[in-house]
Amino acid sequence: MEITFEALREAGIRLPKQVGSAVSIVGALFIGQAVVQAGIVSAPMVMVVAITGIASCTIPRSFSR
Repeated sequence: MEITFEALREAGIRLPKQVGSAVSIVGALFIGQAVVQAGIVSAPMVMVVAITGIASCTIPRSFSR
């Protein structure tokens, strides 16, 4: 799940702003729904990864060099 999240985040960063936002949102919804329906991961795991991803973007890094 983390690898998929990082791939979507990287795609969102490298694409133009409007396209990147759409790819990130639609990709997360589509992939999240697909892996839950396939039984690969559970719905709570998808929620934990989503919350972790949002938190990693909002919490400032205090250990920069």
